Amino acid sequence: MKILGAEFLKSIVNEREKKFGELPEIAFIGRSNVGKSSLINCLLMRKIARTSSLPGATRTINLYRVEYEHMAKRRTAIFSDFPGFGYTALPRFIYERWERMIDSYVSNNPMVRRIIWVVDIRRNFDALDELTWRWLESKEIPFSFAVTKIDKVSKDEMRLRKDKFLKIIRDLPVFFVSAKERTGRKELLVHLIDSLG
Repeated sequence: MKILGAEFLKSIVNEREKKFGELPEIAFIGRSNVGKSSLINCLLMRKIARTSSLPGATRTINLYRVEYEHMAKRRTAIFSDFPGFGYTALPRFIYERWERMIDSYVSNNPMVRRIIWVVDIRRNFDALDELTWRWLESKEIPFSFAVTKIDKVSKDEMRLRKDKFLKIIRDLPVFFVSAKERTGRKELLVHLIDSLG
């Protein structure tokens, strides 16, 4: 299993704008500034997704075509980088528009094989996360957690936060990742490729 190539396709606001065939898809969601774009760059081993230190920088669904080899066969999939949610400095009407855009895209897109919920290990779960969890369960699409920025905490804090997180998510798949150090990259990539079928 290895990544053979990747390219940015386009930025869209609804599923109807895709127009490039029926390819299996992995969707990356999460709060603003948790490192979704950095995670995608880490997985693909190239700087293809735009990153920013400004929360809320991604305001469209950015699509990437990914070529990979699996079981001696060349395959193609889509990685979709969703706008971040939960950044309170943004106008409420923009956030509500994002909510509608994301819900419509997932609900009307049967090619989404799995959703990766990207979480910053330094953040605690709150009411907005609970709403997101309920929303994900309502979609009936498999989802997993990618817990990022593990290089930003000490080993002791990492152990405490990991134990706390595992108690919250119970038996859902979770991967602890550092995009900077590429820790956990291989395990998450295998999980994604298995999900694509």
